[in-house]
Amino acid sequence: MARAELVENLNKALSYELAAIIQYSQHSYLITGPDRQVFKDWFRDQAEEAQEHAETVGDKIVALGGIPTVEPAMIRQAVDLPEMLKQDLELEREAIAVYMAAWSACDDNDLPQKFWLEGQIADEQMHIEELEKLTSERTVKVSTERIVLKEM
Repeated sequence: MARAELVENLNKALSYELAAIIQYSQHSYLITGPDRQVFKDWFRDQAEEAQEHAETVGDKIVALGGIPTVEPAMIRQAVDLPEMLKQDLELEREAIAVYMAAWSACDDNDLPQKFWLEGQIADEQMHIEELEKLTSERTVKVSTERIVLKEM
């Protein structure tokens, strides 16, 4: 039964990757103003990475005897950058939760699947951390305003 639960969770992960392809692409089309110069390409890079993840997950589902979904998860749309980034952060958080559920569905005989999933989870965590910085959810506190370098 663990295999069926794993395939089910991987299909949920695939649905989030499919949604990410569409959502990031749509954001790259809709971004306007001075932010367009930087974020159009950034959103398109994220869509390409989601495409790579989707292909890998789809292939893995078939290797495990399942049928990959063609239904994306919920796709969010916005026209201003802060809302776009917030929506993308929500999507990445939902995706990592599903990847972690897939990892939990693996038993001791599925160590290669667990190792592969740990890589996927690490990728999603990096996306979350970057989006947290972009949305200012993750900030840095500086203890001094001056840096003094030691002379060697």
